[in-house]
Amino acid sequence: MIIHANVNDGIRLNIWQDVNKRSEWPEVTSAMDDASGPAGGASALDAPLAWREIKDVDTLRIVADPVRIAILRVLMNDAEFQPPVMSAKELAAALNEPQTKLYRHLKQLEEAGLIAVAETRLVSGIVEQRYRTAQLSIGMSPELVVDPDTRNETLSIAVTAFNDFRDELLGNARAGRLRLDPHDRVSAGMILQAASARVAPERAAEFHERIAQVIREFNAGSDADGVPLHLFVALYSVEEA
Repeated sequence: MIIHANVNDGIRLNIWQDVNKRSEWPEVTSAMDDASGPAGGASALDAPLAWREIKDVDTLRIVADPVRIAILRVLMNDAEFQPPVMSAKELAAALNEPQTKLYRHLKQLEEAGLIAVAETRLVSGIVEQRYRTAQLSIGMSPELVVDPDTRNETLSIAVTAFNDFRDELLGNARAGRLRLDPHDRVSAGMILQAASARVAPERAAEFHERIAQVIREFNAGSDADGVPLHLFVALYSVEEA
């Protein structure tokens, strides 16, 4: 997961998760291919937005929940190539969460327009809905970031994103998927750094821009046949005591 925090251009939140690719599914009704949409009369599904900016506190609070941000991360994986379409059961398996725990979160995400029902299928006589992301990336408006009234909510997203990245890292480590060899031709191992320093204002501004440029390059686009890289960046300053 990447959070790009820059008050000048908002906070960019890109959510990625490696999940197993879909195999062949049972016959389904697809809202993307059928104008009648899924059961219940929903209309045809539009393509995901390239960018969605969060401008209201209610949507901000929805994204700040750890379960909901994890759902978004999974559904936004490789979404620019082929958006995953997953049921509550499939999402529960990917997140190692009880299936019943996800229904309320899926409903809230759907009502907020962050995900949409893409397909329905009949499973043992029960209509099962399968979901797809409604955007490729999410950001917060600068107004929400600097507004004192929404500061707690914006900070909660940062904490949630940090915890989600930690859980993703530990999950990949337990599964033996981390490439830690510093001589690895592809990944060159893992970079992990936590530090603080006193830096002159001019150097601080330059350092900030250099890091922002690296993030812009990272976000410039994914390669369909590329290797998965995961990045979390945080840089902040504090008032003198």
